[in-house]
Parts: sequence; structure tokens; C-alpha cells
Amino acid sequence: MAMQTADPAMTSTLAQTKEDIDRAIARMHGAVLSSAIDCECRDRVGEALRDLERLERERIERSLLAAAGEQRLRIEALLDLLSDFDPNERDALDDGTMAEAGLLFADIAAAAELGSYLLRQSRQVRHSAGVVEEATNRATAGE
Repeated sequence: MAMQTADPAMTSTLAQTKEDIDRAIARMHGAVLSSAIDCECRDRVGEALRDLERLERERIERSLLAAAGEQRLRIEALLDLLSDFDPNERDALDDGTMAEAGLLFADIAAAAELGSYLLRQSRQVRHSAGVVEEATNRATAGE
């Protein structure tokens, strides 16, 4: 029963990548804006960095949502397999059938948990826009 699933290591990597990008952009933003003397240049660089941060956040969010969608498809496939399990047909319930149904339920639970985690990560990415704004405020306050 080999189905494609979002690798937990991949989701962890996406979350780490998001944090690394946020920190790198915040450092760039602070360094560039604190050294830029020309206000017009500072504004253009600040805007470019905000655009970069937004684009990266959107890319990571799309990846996380796609991985959550894969879990939904996995659950649908597992439910289809589970439809063969009918507890009302006691004569057809041998030990192997019950063991397989138990494994299917466990796989569904694991896919649901991973899907939930991916959606939480996606929401975190969506709501992390304040990182660069906070760095901007700190950089401009230090003028």
C-alpha cells in the first residue's frame, strides 16, 4: 500500500526554511536600511526587501498547502480501502481483515495529524509578515 505522502522531514525543512528566510531578510533589511544615507534609496531597498519577503512567504505557504492537499488525497484513498471493512458482516471479519482495517485507521490518523500540522505551519507563515516590518521599525528608530 505505497501511497505518496508529505515527508515529515520535508515539512520540518519548509518550516526551518521559512524561519531562515525571515531572519535573513530581517538582517538584510536592518543592515541596508541603517547604512543607506539616501532616503529615496532606502525606501526603494526597503520596498524590494518587503516584496522579497512576501514572495518567499507565499511560495512556502503554497508548498505547505499542497502538502496538506496530498494528505487529504491520502485520506480519501485510505477511506476507499476501508470501505471494504464492514463490521456488520461478522462472518467476513477474519483476523487478517481486522488487522488490515486497524492499520488503515492508523494511517488515516497519521495523515490527518500531518495535514493538521501542515495547515498550522501554513497559517504561521501567512501571519509572519510582521518580521520585516518590525526590523524596519527598529532600523528607522535607530536613525
